[in-house]
Amino acid sequence: MQLKPLLLAALVALSLGLAACGGSGSDSSSEAESAVTDVETGAEEATEEAEDATETESENAPSGEASKSEKVDIVEFTYQPDPVVVQVGGKVIWQNQDTAPHTATADDGSFDTGTIEKGKIGSETFKEAGTFTYFCEIHPTMHGTVEVVE
Repeated sequence: MQLKPLLLAALVALSLGLAACGGSGSDSSSEAESAVTDVETGAEEATEEAEDATETESENAPSGEASKSEKVDIVEFTYQPDPVVVQVGGKVIWQNQDTAPHTATADDGSFDTGTIEKGKIGSETFKEAGTFTYFCEIHPTMHGTVEVVE
């Protein structure tokens, strides 16, 4: 994911370098304009790819592509997204966007955010790989899953 912005920056720098070097005649400005247009088109495509990847990253991210941190929204008595996938050492942040208070409490007791009031956040860092199921202690019908991958 982080490679695309670096590639984009390199293409922009190359385009600006080509424009600055120029040459005699009118060909240099049209070449520079063409290079900038190509970079802008590439930037739009890279942005769209990044947005697409961000939308699906939490769903079924394969090992090695999991994020170091993920945000879970608590909305209408649900955890969204569910499941969420992070790398070992990664952090999950729960933000309560409901009117009622909630918790994110591990079924096995390994973590508990405590009560998260409306508009507030709670978080947990996961140091071991595995699948961690959790629920809301206040509303036990609410369930979620954190998948932690190497």
